[in-house]
Amino acid sequence: MTPCCAAPHLLDRRATGSRGNRVQQAEQTRQPSAHLAADLAALGLSQGLARDPALWQSLTGGRSNLSWRVPHPGGDCVVKLFRPERACTVFPNDPTAEAAMLRHLSGQSIAPDLLHAGDTPLGPCIVYRHIAGPTWAEGRRDIAEVAQLLHHLHSLPAPDALRPGPNGTDSLRAEIAAQSPAKLPLPHITLPDITLPAVAPRLLHGDPVPGNIVVSDRGLRLIDWQCPALGDPCLDLATFLSPAMGLLYLGTPLDAAARARFLDAYDDAEVIARYHALTPFFHARMAAYCLSRAAAGSAPDRHAARLELAAL
Repeated sequence: MTPCCAAPHLLDRRATGSRGNRVQQAEQTRQPSAHLAADLAALGLSQGLARDPALWQSLTGGRSNLSWRVPHPGGDCVVKLFRPERACTVFPNDPTAEAAMLRHLSGQSIAPDLLHAGDTPLGPCIVYRHIAGPTWAEGRRDIAEVAQLLHHLHSLPAPDALRPGPNGTDSLRAEIAAQSPAKLPLPHITLPDITLPAVAPRLLHGDPVPGNIVVSDRGLRLIDWQCPALGDPCLDLATFLSPAMGLLYLGTPLDAAARARFLDAYDDAEVIARYHALTPFFHARMAAYCLSRAAAGSAPDRHAARLELAAL
């Protein structure tokens, strides 16, 4: 197996995507795979990757970035082009963090193998080995397996310099307030008058929605690591169980029986008790996020926000 780049690295600079006149820029927007294939080849970063853009199969599951499945002699790869402008407080979109996490988790049977990370004229890009199989949203397995996957992740050591996730009621209140969009403000809600301190932080995926879990022949795997954090494990549980994320990825929220099976399989009474105490904060947090997307024009997120508010 020949890697795309023998020593993966991510450059510090950030490309602007501007490569000449407006006609060129418009063409890049319409056909980014063709330009990205040429850019990777010009930078010497496409070793073994199919260079014909007609062979680049667009992957449509993500809501933030662009990605393609690309043939490679050692096995298909995923080429992921970041759109940093899609970052937000709840879900940062950090290519440096994703590359660092894939390196850190190499060999742990939980994430893809990183082959390359760097900048292109179109923006930050990573290349990793494709994991065959449907996402959990497409090929659902026992929900208990997802809980066990996250429990395993939360037990792993974290790499250095991870961002802190909100941990405790004070930081959750601050993040909810920071997310509320001016154009579509969060309705007045009353959160429980409780104060829970931070807990010992654990390694978090940050965005373990059904579309970011692959059902492979070797078990479940997590992809899209652009939002990792060191924080309260309840955050990952709340994201997976979120009514909004259920609607957006599954077509309907998980029912009460599925949620109960998930929490039972996570098998940590202290974490589950804390999750239940913080559930109103998590609903408000996700409602604020969805309203920020709705303010930018996403009708599905407006409906998703209503589900979170109704669950408060």
